[in-house]
Amino acid sequence: MEVQDLKNYILENNQIETVLEELGCHHITHKGGYYSCGNPDGDNKSAITVYENEFISVVDYTRDIPKVGNGSDLFSLVQFFKDESFFQSIKMVCEWIGIDYYHDFDADLPASIRIAQEIIELSGDIEKDYDSKPLRPISENVLSYYMPYVNDLFFKDNIDYGTQAKFEVGYDEQTNRITIPIRDEIGTLVGVKGRMFGKAQKDGELKYLYIEPTNRSKVLYGLNHTYDAIQRAHKVYVGEAEKSVMQLWSMGMCNAVATGGKRVSRQQIDMLTRLCVDVVFLFDKDVSREELDTLAGRFIDEIHVYAVIDTVGILEEKESPTDDPKKFKRLISECIKRIK
Repeated sequence: MEVQDLKNYILENNQIETVLEELGCHHITHKGGYYSCGNPDGDNKSAITVYENEFISVVDYTRDIPKVGNGSDLFSLVQFFKDESFFQSIKMVCEWIGIDYYHDFDADLPASIRIAQEIIELSGDIEKDYDSKPLRPISENVLSYYMPYVNDLFFKDNIDYGTQAKFEVGYDEQTNRITIPIRDEIGTLVGVKGRMFGKAQKDGELKYLYIEPTNRSKVLYGLNHTYDAIQRAHKVYVGEAEKSVMQLWSMGMCNAVATGGKRVSRQQIDMLTRLCVDVVFLFDKDVSREELDTLAGRFIDEIHVYAVIDTVGILEEKESPTDDPKKFKRLISECIKRIK
């Protein structure tokens, strides 16, 4: 779910009052450019102001609502009073205003506007994610096609059997691949990634590929399992590959997610920002300091961004930071550098 798209939808369809009503706010009054109301658990009739701007900014004069950047918004308000994760709060809001969490906002636009947007994006005038396809749920029945087997290949790669079972690792006989189900932040199955079992049988055969395609640029792998641990640690480790999350989980470090590659999309940055914790990138050695600095620059100033930068030669050339537990402990002890 693109947060700004949802905000635009709420504004265009005059749904702020609906959200406030569902939240349990009282004495809701619409004034020029904003709404005023009372907290669900308070007597002050005008404790909350919700502005009809593009951010749907919120000021609560009697409660300490979480802030993202310079202020709070309507979703922060819901998150606070429902005591849920930001992503579950978004899901609630979608249900309240009568749309699906996976609603395709572009499908609502006239064809002429969609074509105009594509032309503008292609011209390079606005930022465009490298993969703009919407995220779509797929049937849970897909997993019944695969054998629910843990494997020694991952075990030797420091992913224990219990962790493999937790993350639903399996095996696809048809493609001879280890299967890694891809679930989004609220636990919905959105894809399946396959890891080649054994050596390539022909030239050009990929070690990893999507057996069930998904838009990985809209997913932080593992977040459905690791959100609570991230909040407790007030820190999130961000790896490239899905196996990094499982390797860290096997080490007892459950506050991790993966981007699915070294390219990080705008939506992934937004999701990391909404966690409101320190961000530590665990990318491979082929990612340069310049690339890391550019990546850090895409975060708002309020988010502290770090990276593991192996300046002392702990890792082998093609070794990932999470491959070896002993080396990982050295890396986070000796090689974490603040980059923003």
